[in-house]
Amino acid sequence: MSTEELALLCVDDEPSILSALKRLLRKEPFKVYTAVGGQAGLEVMARHRIQVVVSDQRMPGMTGTQFLQKVKEQWPDTIRVILSGFAEADVIVESINQGEIFRFVAKPWKDESLKATIRQCFEHHRILLENRQLEKQTRQQLEQLKSLNQLLEASVEVRTKSLELSQEIIEKLPLMVLGISREEELVLTNGAARNGIEPLQDALLGTEIEDLLPPEAVASIRSCLTSTQVEEFTFQWQDRNLKAHPELLGTREETRGCLLLLEEVSP
Repeated sequence: MSTEELALLCVDDEPSILSALKRLLRKEPFKVYTAVGGQAGLEVMARHRIQVVVSDQRMPGMTGTQFLQKVKEQWPDTIRVILSGFAEADVIVESINQGEIFRFVAKPWKDESLKATIRQCFEHHRILLENRQLEKQTRQQLEQLKSLNQLLEASVEVRTKSLELSQEIIEKLPLMVLGISREEELVLTNGAARNGIEPLQDALLGTEIEDLLPPEAVASIRSCLTSTQVEEFTFQWQDRNLKAHPELLGTREETRGCLLLLEEVSP
């Protein structure tokens, strides 16, 4: 907040006291408003943005604590200071405990002490607003994080369901399906393949294809993975003539493996 925006309101039922306060604070970096009595003070509050209010306690019609209680109700961020003699100490302490008053300054005041107190009040108001802004930003960030987490959870759920559906479709395809990794390991079989080729019934995922498939099939698969030349090939396995339709996984620049669709053909 810039100094041009800072404003102090002094409230007293004696114009001479208000004049003395205005003279005392004339060189301070904030604008000084004055009001004779509590009602006039509320009217000034309604017209101007006031950060700090200094009020006398003994005023006819509305005491300082009563006035500051109304200020608290309508402008809770305003920092409130009471000027009073020690005769009203019990009332002042009660008001401080109830949060209506931030500071108590004894009358007659000491000029430098009063100015220091008012400066502290403006600093307290500044910190109060900064903390509120930080709290607001924190709440907004938490809400954004919550929304992001919900989106991520939804995205993961969608991807999981999509993966489960894809796996189910592959599992129930009438064609035999084999998945081969770039490291030449078996990573996928479907029901048709396991039921149609006996060695696949007990084959563990991760088994090297050299230990499982016929040599001519291994050579053709290796050619697909290394040269990225996707060509259909035929081979014999378990007395069955099979035709393989390979599809590369990943890109030609970065192959992750291949998928083989196997169909039985006439010799």
